[in-house]
Amino acid sequence: MLNTKINVALNQELRKKYGIRRFPVVKGDIVKIVSGSRKGEGGKVIAVSHKTNKISIEGITLPKADGKQVAYYIDHSNLVITKLDLSIEGRYNKIKDITARRNLPAPEPEKPAESEATPVESEPVEEQTEGETIDLPEQEDENDASTEEDKNLGEDDNNEN
Repeated sequence: MLNTKINVALNQELRKKYGIRRFPVVKGDIVKIVSGSRKGEGGKVIAVSHKTNKISIEGITLPKADGKQVAYYIDHSNLVITKLDLSIEGRYNKIKDITARRNLPAPEPEKPAESEATPVESEPVEEQTEGETIDLPEQEDENDASTEEDKNLGEDDNNEN
């Protein structure tokens, strides 16, 4: 029988804030390793294996013989959650219900992450007032050059007669 959710302990700060000891971990939570050879390391959860009850963390990998890096899966009992991803509405509602039952203040909802690309600031555009003209640099048109050559050719033809 497969567990549908893998519960991971919360750190002391989150325990006091939400009034719970453990909560299901999902992709996007921030966790820290509390025991084992990688103790003290942590990061964002990138994968959860419900079959093996292990979790992969961003930046924690193992080198293969050919030099490639592969995900290092850590047992859920060796982790604590340091930041919950409450951008998932069902998760936020569950935490809100738990805190309400324990007479704790409701958590602030997380806003969906905006695109990481920052908007490009354009230079301020000067407004044109009435009667003011804008001088544009003159550009040579390819068609103009060919028509002048055609005119010159035509004049040469006329001069030969």
